[in-house]
Amino acid sequence: MTQPTSLLLIKAVLLSGLALWLAVIVLNNVVAFRNGVFAVGMLMGMQLFDQEPPIRTPLLSRRVTNAVWHRMVFSFVLVMEVATMMLLAAAAIMLIGAFFGLSDGAAAMIWANLALAAFIALSLIMLLGGAWFAYYVRQETMQITHFILIGLGVAGTLLVNMPMQ
Repeated sequence: MTQPTSLLLIKAVLLSGLALWLAVIVLNNVVAFRNGVFAVGMLMGMQLFDQEPPIRTPLLSRRVTNAVWHRMVFSFVLVMEVATMMLLAAAAIMLIGAFFGLSDGAAAMIWANLALAAFIALSLIMLLGGAWFAYYVRQETMQITHFILIGLGVAGTLLVNMPMQ
């Protein structure tokens, strides 16, 4: 195995792993759809602000307690997860094909960039939505997780675009 093919293998493993991880997330969100809607409702309703000691802030005017909105937001995130997972899987398949000499490596890199852009966008959507409802006040680990996912997407993009030489 040469250095360029070993780098191609690492790229394929990363995107395959992300695709499989997101596939598990999607499966969990479909199977436990009501639980996901409930969790989104907790976030959008800013219900954790009412826990002891209660936090009173003008940001509570952003509360959304309508369950229809919770279902729509969770459904939107689920659609984004499915689209991102499919892009990651397509890019991974193309990278595996390039590793075995069955597909074009340049096209695989374009698909990988598209998939990672979707991954970063999905993470940013969750980060921005959470920030709107001030989730960092009582759910700081969720915000940290979203930042880590963005960092993973950026690191993956740097790896994917590393020259093969």
